[in-house]
Amino acid sequence: MQITTMTLEQKVGQLICGRFGWDTAERDLAEGRVGSLYGVLGDMESPAAVAELCNHLQSIAPVPALFVGEQEQGSHRMLPRGTEFPAYMATGATRSPELAYEFGRVCAVEARACGFAWVSCPTVDVNIEPSNPIINTRALGDDPALVSELGTATCRAIVDQRGLTCVCHAPGHGATTCDSHLRMPTVDRSAEDMWEVELAPYRAAIPAGAMNLIMTAHVYYPAWEPEPGLPATLSRSVMTGIMRDKLGFSGVIATDGMSMKAIFDNFSVGEAAVRALEAGCDIQLSPEIEEPTRAIIEAIETGRISMGWLDAAVGRILEAKRFAGLLDSAVVDPAAAEQVVGCDEHRAIAREIARRAVTLLRTEGLPLSPAGRVVVVATGGDERLLSSVRRYCPSAEGFDALTQAAEALAVAATADGIIVGLATSVRGYNEESIRGDEALIGLAAQLVATGRHTSLLVLGNPYIAAQVPDAAVCMCTYSDCDVSTDAAVDALFGEFAPTGRLPVRVSQRYPFGSGV
Repeated sequence: MQITTMTLEQKVGQLICGRFGWDTAERDLAEGRVGSLYGVLGDMESPAAVAELCNHLQSIAPVPALFVGEQEQGSHRMLPRGTEFPAYMATGATRSPELAYEFGRVCAVEARACGFAWVSCPTVDVNIEPSNPIINTRALGDDPALVSELGTATCRAIVDQRGLTCVCHAPGHGATTCDSHLRMPTVDRSAEDMWEVELAPYRAAIPAGAMNLIMTAHVYYPAWEPEPGLPATLSRSVMTGIMRDKLGFSGVIATDGMSMKAIFDNFSVGEAAVRALEAGCDIQLSPEIEEPTRAIIEAIETGRISMGWLDAAVGRILEAKRFAGLLDSAVVDPAAAEQVVGCDEHRAIAREIARRAVTLLRTEGLPLSPAGRVVVVATGGDERLLSSVRRYCPSAEGFDALTQAAEALAVAATADGIIVGLATSVRGYNEESIRGDEALIGLAAQLVATGRHTSLLVLGNPYIAAQVPDAAVCMCTYSDCDVSTDAAVDALFGEFAPTGRLPVRVSQRYPFGSGV
């Protein structure tokens, strides 16, 4: 379908990204009311089943659709048997552009095999705020040069697979102190500082042709936007003035979820949709269809938005679909998807990133002896750490820090080695999720005070390392996924020598680049 033959309703439909889970999704796609669909389909039967679903949906779409899911840590949530990677900060700790590229390549290959052309990574926010409750380990680090180099490598890999990057969160979410899922963050930094830091990854990748789709930040930047409280998503000064005119980005701009409270609590659904289009956004991840569609059509018909402005947005979307090959053939091979998704090669790459990310901040008495009495302390039924330790010490004893603290202390007093797992990870709508558990950190201090050899494994947010007591071993993995947990244990027992370096400044004691 050519843009010149499309009706106004069909053009507006291209702007809307709905959800696979909607009861009306199939009908909406068939009627051209949406041009994209978002979905996390990891609970489906198989990769082939996902591919077959995508093929069916493409067969009824008047214009081939873009499908997008979640891949910040690989495809494991989006696709059945998808490869799970450590949090992206682990890649930052490896300092390896080659591994950053491989991460992007695997995400793109698995997505494309199942019919997803819009590859939902990477996050190139520069995490300069240690208390940031929503970016944290989703970022590569706090150094603009490191984020620019590795972020560009990941983007390049996706583009090389004719995928669409989902670069988050333009123009930058790394300096925020609250979660935009819950309320509107304000970043009150100078335009000069943000040019050097927040915009550094974009200044590196856009001229290199490595970004073709970016996703907005629901964040207010007073230095760039004169209207109080207007987030970047709805700001023409930011989306068009900065991202397009100043940085030269000519690809697709997609909004972050328009149901997030930073938008939803401050603007009506229809007004937010119109303002996003006015700002320069092309695709909107919308909580519904009716109101945004009606509001945009009214804005066109009343002259608030010109037809030329709408056509430019639709044209960028169609060009992205053409680049991804969807206009030639949107059908994928379900049998090939079965072979590609979660294959041994991809899982080996995830393991390599996990191993090369392991960062030792303190190391005394390593490797641990598999012959000794080992006590493992973790929280909330973290059985992976215990099972991983038992690969070396079958008799290792495990204790839940929340319900068995007294028992753990009693047994630890005669142990040859104590291993404590401190797992923290970002969860949207929960600003406390990255903070260290005070009870567990207090128990860790008591375990260290026993005088027995204690290893503290920071399995996630590395800033927690500034809060933990001095122990014989302090190790960061940036993630508590299986491959990261296994890598930490392998390092403890001497399977390999860790080479990871902190990609953020944790404290004066542990500056950027620390690692034994």
